Amino acid sequence: MKKVNRHVPDVSQGIADRGTEIIERHFTAYGVKRATDLPEEGKVRLYREMQHYFAVEMPGGVDTRPPVPWWVRIAARIHCFFTGE
Repeated sequence: MKKVNRHVPDVSQGIADRGTEIIERHFTAYGVKRATDLPEEGKVRLYREMQHYFAVEMPGGVDTRPPVPWWVRIAARIHCFFTGE
């Protein structure tokens, strides 16, 4: 599974596979190969089904944390070095 953003943690392969199956089912139903080729009705149905799917699979959402600035990482390393942690 390719990550969309490097700051978002991975989801399990099973969750990703079931999400992919939903998308493939919609593409097959409308006879398209890309989401941009879906008619508006198909896009809305796919969007709603994916929202429902991820609300059930990950009710709390995905824990995203912003990247830590480099100076904070260096300060933490220096602190650990001097405290022996």
